Amino acid sequence: MPRVIRHANTLFLTGGSNDVLRLYAAEGFAALVPVAAWRERIAARQAFFASLNIPWRMLLAPEKLSVQRDAPLSPGSIPPARRLLAAFEHAALIDPTRALRRLRAPGYAHTDSHWLPSGAAVAFRALVQPFGVDFDPTTPAQLPLREAQFHGDLWDTDHSDLPPDCFPRRALPDTVQRIYANRIVAFKEAHGLQNEVGLHTGSHVVWRNTAAPRPERVVLFGSSFSEYRAECTLLSFLAAITFAEVHFVWSADLDLGLIRRIAPDIALLEMPERFLTHCPRDDFDLAAHEQLVLARYEGAPGASSSSSSC
Repeated sequence: MPRVIRHANTLFLTGGSNDVLRLYAAEGFAALVPVAAWRERIAARQAFFASLNIPWRMLLAPEKLSVQRDAPLSPGSIPPARRLLAAFEHAALIDPTRALRRLRAPGYAHTDSHWLPSGAAVAFRALVQPFGVDFDPTTPAQLPLREAQFHGDLWDTDHSDLPPDCFPRRALPDTVQRIYANRIVAFKEAHGLQNEVGLHTGSHVVWRNTAAPRPERVVLFGSSFSEYRAECTLLSFLAAITFAEVHFVWSADLDLGLIRRIAPDIALLEMPERFLTHCPRDDFDLAAHEQLVLARYEGAPGASSSSSSC
C-alpha cells in the first residue's frame, strides 16, 4: 500500500507503519487495533486519575482521511476512532471529527497530515469543553500574524507540481513564557535537529501565562499534533494561551510518577487516530528515556546537521 495517495491537489496519508487505510475497513481494524487492551488501558487511566482527583480527557486527533469529504475512501469505510468508541464508550475519550467536518475552511493543509490553525482550535475546544472552559476558536486570530510557505510532511518530489501550503503562524503573547525545557529539547534546538524523529518522544517543556483566562495548571501528553514548539497549529500553543501553566510531554505513554509530582489540576492527553494500532503501557520513565536518548545522540556524527523527517 502506498504511503501517500493524491486526490486532486490534496495528499492523504494512507500507509506507513500504522497501515492507515486498512484501519477504515472492519477486517483491517480488527486485525490492527487491540480493542481489549485499549479498554483495559482507559480503565486503568480512569482509576489512576481518580485516585489523584485529577479530571482528564483524551483526544483522538483525526486523520485527514476521516475529516475531508473528498477523501479517497471506499464505500462503507468507517474512521477507526468511531469504531473504537462503538466497541466501548468512555466519557474521557474525545473524537472531534464531526466538529472538524463542520468547518467551512479546510482544517488540514493540502500537503500535510496535520491540521491547520482552524482545525487545531476546533479540536482544542472539544477537548477542554468538558472542564467548563469556553474556548473561542477565533482567539488565536487576534494574535500577531506571520505566514510561512512550505510543503508539508506528505510531500515529495513526485508531487513537484503542487505549490507550497501557506501556514499562518501566530506569536505567543508576551504574558506567556517558556520557563523550562528539558535536555532533549535543548539538544535539538542547539543542533538544529527540531525535526529529528528520534528526538521527538521525551520532549518536555513548561509554559507559564501570567494573564491566562484560566487559573489551572495543566499537564498535556501528546504527539506532533501538540508538540513542544509554540506554533498556533498545536494544542500546546492553545493550552499555553488558555491556562496559567502547561507542562507538555511528547509521549503516548504516560509517566505516572511525573504526573504525581506535577499534581496538575487537569490532565489533557492527545493521540493521533492512526496510533490506535499501538496501545500505550503507561510505564514511561521520562528521566531514564532522556538519559538514554542523549547518550545515543551526543557526540554522534552529524549531530550538528538538521533532519527533514517529520
